[in-house]
Amino acid sequence: MSNPTVAIIGRPNVGKSTLFNRILKRKLAIVDDRPGVTRDRNYALADWNGREFYLIDTGGLVPNTEDRMEKSIKHQVEIALEEADVLLMVVDRQTGITDIDYHVAKLIRQFGKPYLLLVNKVDDQKHEGDSYEFMKLGLGEPLLIAAGPGRAIGDMLDKVVEMLPRNRVAPLDPSTIKVAVLGKPNVGKSSLINAITGEERVIVDSVPGTTRDSVDTIFEWRNQKYMLIDTAGLRRKSRVKDSLEFYTTLRTEKSLERADVGVLVLDSSEGLSHLDLTLASMLEHSNKAVMVVINKWDLQKDPNKANYLGWLKEQMPFLNFAEFVFTSATEEQGMPQLLQTVISVFYLWRKNVEPEALARAFDQAVEKNRPPSIKGKRIDLYSITQTDVAPPRFLIKASEPELVAPNYQKYLHKQLHEGLGLKGTPIRLMFKRSKPPADWSERNYVDYGGRPRYHSSKGED
Repeated sequence: MSNPTVAIIGRPNVGKSTLFNRILKRKLAIVDDRPGVTRDRNYALADWNGREFYLIDTGGLVPNTEDRMEKSIKHQVEIALEEADVLLMVVDRQTGITDIDYHVAKLIRQFGKPYLLLVNKVDDQKHEGDSYEFMKLGLGEPLLIAAGPGRAIGDMLDKVVEMLPRNRVAPLDPSTIKVAVLGKPNVGKSSLINAITGEERVIVDSVPGTTRDSVDTIFEWRNQKYMLIDTAGLRRKSRVKDSLEFYTTLRTEKSLERADVGVLVLDSSEGLSHLDLTLASMLEHSNKAVMVVINKWDLQKDPNKANYLGWLKEQMPFLNFAEFVFTSATEEQGMPQLLQTVISVFYLWRKNVEPEALARAFDQAVEKNRPPSIKGKRIDLYSITQTDVAPPRFLIKASEPELVAPNYQKYLHKQLHEGLGLKGTPIRLMFKRSKPPADWSERNYVDYGGRPRYHSSKGED
């Protein structure tokens, strides 16, 4: 059984996201004084005194609205109400009871689930007397808290843990593959996740920037568990003018840090933008397995995949090691291939290469193109060994490690990627100064037990 779920609900701007961050003791939800900032359900695993539960931060509920986005938020809140085991209704002492508060209270009574009524922004005792008017909501005596400074949060969490079902505690399966879905606004990330999971888990809207919070979606396919991290759309840094945009940009980077696999989603009906290349660069340096999903392929006027892929690799050659998949989220095309590719790049990312295969690929690369001399010094490469995984890291012993040219390092990267079949994962090369092995001779020869050796350096160190 999975961990139980606690949902924070309420009208806009009562402090739900502040409470979410306070419980988690880290900033995951966007906190802003404008209504509607939290648009999707924001999931995270919380812990209190050894008891784990999923915490959902929902968007502010606005009933009977004609606004398209507020309708989407209402739909997401209703899904959260269905998923949750315990409901936390947050109201605002400073503004008092509103018609929306009465509507939310009615929803809670309809769902019939355990709940707590939390009056927020009760910063000290002198304000406690103002809070009992909320008993008019028909939800019993409220708990008085201040999410910002953290007043009474511990007492509240004690009550939450008491209300959680006792037969559903289980940690997240460690075999779960964590996938960060990156992309500029309006490339179809949310639609892609909905197509993969077969359920509407995130808001799909044609307005750029709809997904502002990261949303974790856990599902299973062919006996493999996945967690999809739908990251906020990245904006140009010149547009990061307030806290909202700042945290959105920061969350994109941090979502990638949490992942095993980074998936860059591109809109095939558009050319590459500066933001696409920015995200691609983030992936290149992320140490994560890398995929590029070419979405909206059904809108492509010239559906020649080979031509498009050749053009794309010319535009961002630094991601040529990545796996590329063509999809159409709205038509649900390419989803099995996408998931199978996720599994492939994940396991290559964690692969321990056979020493003999590593020696052979290294030998072939150096025989084909030996490192050029620098400043009159000949550079000799003596051996290669793997030192780590996720991603694969290799240590090369050389006579003059600091003189190995960047272009030659790029060459070795490319040759090892191809020779070892490590498609979809970056590799990291490290060079260390070493004297020639004692049995190293003038002639070229390779010991495929794992120690390839090349031309003599005359004993130089």
